[in-house]
Amino acid sequence: MVNNGIFDSHCHLMSRHYQNEELDNLLNNAFVAGVGNILNVGFNLATSNQAVSQAYQYASNNNVPKIFAAVGIHPTEVGKANSKAMAELVKFIQTGKVIAIGEIGLDYFHQDTPVELQKKWFTEQLKIAKKYDLPVLLHIRNAFNDAYEIVKEQGITKGILHCFTGTKEIAEKFLKLGFYISFAGNLTYKNAKELQAVIKEIPNNRILVETDAPYLTPEPLRGKKPNKSGLTVNFPVNIVFTVRKIAELKKIPEQTVRKMVNDNAIGLFNLNKN
Repeated sequence: MVNNGIFDSHCHLMSRHYQNEELDNLLNNAFVAGVGNILNVGFNLATSNQAVSQAYQYASNNNVPKIFAAVGIHPTEVGKANSKAMAELVKFIQTGKVIAIGEIGLDYFHQDTPVELQKKWFTEQLKIAKKYDLPVLLHIRNAFNDAYEIVKEQGITKGILHCFTGTKEIAEKFLKLGFYISFAGNLTYKNAKELQAVIKEIPNNRILVETDAPYLTPEPLRGKKPNKSGLTVNFPVNIVFTVRKIAELKKIPEQTVRKMVNDNAIGLFNLNKN
C-alpha cells in the first residue's frame, strides 16, 4: 500500500554518508514529520542492489515511510557498464520492488566519462524502461538539449527531471513529452531566484519534491554541522523545508502541497492499484 504524506521522489538511503546513522531512527523521524513514501535511488549496480534490498528490509515496518526502489547507472558511472550490467538491472526489475529506472542521464559537467559512452548507455537504459513500462529518473547536467533529443527519439513519455535546475523553456519541452519536474533543497537557497521563478510557471499537477539526500540540504540547515568530508548531510525529514518553500512560492497551503506531490507521484508511478 502507498502511504499518505509527502512522497520523496529521490533519496539515496544506501549512501556511505549514512554509514554511522541508525537508519531505522532516520526513517522514523521522517515518518513522524509527515513523509509517507520514499523512492530510494541507485546510481550503479551495487547501490541499485541496495535500493532493492532496503525496499524488502522495510516492507513490513509500519513506523517508517513506504520504501520503493529505482535502479540504474548514473552517467558518471557508465564507464563500467556492459550488457551484463543491463541484464542485472532487468533482474532487479523482476523482483517487483522497482518502480522506476534511474538515476540515468547525461552529465557534461564532469569530464571523466566520454559523451558518446554516456549517450550509448543512457539510450540502452531508456530502452529497458520502455520495455518494462517504467518511468525514468533523469540526471541532466549541462546536457538538456542532447538528453531531450534522445528521450524524444526513444519515445519516452513517463519520467522525472530530477533536481531541476533548468529554465522555463527546458521544463516546457519535457512537460510536453509527459514528464514531471522535481524540485530539491536548492529551491530554498537565497541565490535560487531564477529557479523559484520557474516553479511558479509549472502546473501543480506536474510538480514533485525530493531531498536528493544525503545531498542538497535545504535552508535553514544548509552549511551547518558539516561532516569530515565537508558535507552537511541531508536527511529525508528535511523535505518539509522544501515543501514549505513550494507552498510559499505557489501561494497555496502547505498541506495542499503535501497531498499534491503525493498524488502526482502515485499517478506517475502507477501505484493506485497497490
